[in-house]
Parts: sequence; structure tokens; C-alpha cells
Amino acid sequence: MRRTLRAGSIFAILALLAGCAVLSGGPAADDARERERLAARAAAAAARSRAEVASWYGAWHHGRPTASGEAFHMHALTAAHRSLPLGVCVEVVHLRNGRRVFVRVNDRGPYIPGRAIDLSYGAARELNMVEDGLARVRILQARPDLCEESRQS
Repeated sequence: MRRTLRAGSIFAILALLAGCAVLSGGPAADDARERERLAARAAAAAARSRAEVASWYGAWHHGRPTASGEAFHMHALTAAHRSLPLGVCVEVVHLRNGRRVFVRVNDRGPYIPGRAIDLSYGAARELNMVEDGLARVRILQARPDLCEESRQS
């Protein structure tokens, strides 16, 4: 009886552990799942899209490390956002002049209340907002391939 109970307990523990195991399709599958997860988070953020304030940053930060670990390049089409996933691509639309730019989020910020996104100098130039410093924008989800230029800068 005791032997049957012990064997049953061992079987139950092994079955429980097998149920907790994670099957992985390998590194490529893990990367694909991560991209899907990032895209889903970006889609959720874009669904909540509303008019927000954008600012820009440039020369003072040029060459310094970003939250993603890469060096900040002021002429690249990148941005800082407090909550969007690093690496996600978004479209920023200037509400006053209608200009648009696709940027890759590679940093965290802005840390000034009332501002939603910090754009690189290059992205701010595309939106024609450098002189004003601030702009009312809409931040929308974008396909990752639309931000490939910012990865190569």
C-alpha cells in the first residue's frame, strides 16, 4: 500500500512538473513571439491615441547611451516614450501642419509633465517643429518595416 502511494505521489509530481514545462520553438520562434507581443502593446497604445504634446532633443544628448543601450543619434528618426516598448515603430502626426514621420522608440522620457514623446532632432525637422520646440501630435501604431531607416542611421 505504501509503495503504491509513493509511486502515485511521484507520478503526480512528475505530471505537475511536465505541465509547467515551456516548449520553445527555438530562438527564431522566441523572437517572433517577442515581436508579436511588442506589436500588440503598440496596438493597444495606438488604440488609446489622442492629441498629445511632443518635444525634441538633440545635440546635448548626441552620442550618449539611450535606454535601449544604443548611442543617441540626433539625426536619426527615433523617439523617447515613457511606456511604449523599446524598438516599436510609431507614426507621429503633427496636428497643425499635417506632416508625418515614422520613428523607432529607443529611449525613455520625456520627464516633463504634459509631454508624451521626445523626438530626435531629425524627426522634429521632418515635422517642421524645431523652431517651436513643442507640437500637438497624434501617435499611431506603425509597421516595423516603416522604421528601418532609423535602425540604419
